[in-house]
Parts: sequence; structure tokens; C-alpha cells
Amino acid sequence: MMMNGKHGGLCSFLYSLIELFGKKQRDGILIDFIVTNEDIAGFCGISSRSSVNRMLNQLKKDGVLKTVDHKFLIQDVSYLLDNIAN
Repeated sequence: MMMNGKHGGLCSFLYSLIELFGKKQRDGILIDFIVTNEDIAGFCGISSRSSVNRMLNQLKKDGVLKTVDHKFLIQDVSYLLDNIAN
């Protein structure tokens, strides 16, 4: 994940959550698991949860995801895939 950079690492992590905890919904795929920004920072090798918060807010602004009851609803899986370096 580190080779993808922060943004790519976050996208990769969110995509892996889809495979593990994803449930199809009308508006997208719900990650049926609560994960904190601090947890995400640790998994992705990002130094602070505030950096994760900033990147998640940008993804929300871009229409990639939204938060529902403290869980992520992924609305654009193709965006995540496009931002994961292979």
C-alpha cells in the first residue's frame, strides 16, 4: 500500500473493506463495519488521523463515498479502482 501514496493507500484500503464487509445497497455498497480514522491511518501508514479525515472529506466532496450511521457507503467503486496503482 505504501507504494500507492497516501491517496492510493486509502483507496486500496476502502476497496479491501468492500471485499470483506461490503453489502449492496440501493445507493452503493455499505461497509458494514465501523472503522475509525485512526484505524485507517494505522493500516495505510498515514501519520495522522487528521490527514485521513482530510482525504475522506475530499472523497465525500467528489461523490465517491458518504457516511451513514458511522459506516461508509461507497458510491463509486470505479474511482477507488482507478486510484489504486497496480
